Amino acid sequence: MAPGPASGYDGVANDSFLVRAAGFGPRGTPSDEALAAEHISGLEWRHPREVAAYDGPDIFSPRDLAALLTDLIASGVPAAPVPLGI
Repeated sequence: MAPGPASGYDGVANDSFLVRAAGFGPRGTPSDEALAAEHISGLEWRHPREVAAYDGPDIFSPRDLAALLTDLIASGVPAAPVPLGI
């Protein structure tokens, strides 16, 4: 077990899904306080170029998110699920 935001657990499994939807502002139903309790300080859309250029202290999961998004935009929806790794 490693220390971190998922204390008491061996790790975190993230599943990603592609969902077709009309444009909308990134905001769910949890309150700001509930989001803060999950270590979420904000929600916003990012272009793959912005993801690739990010040089801050935070990390993306999966790590190659920019490449995956760029490929999805260029190639379209894959015919089968794509294993993403971390």
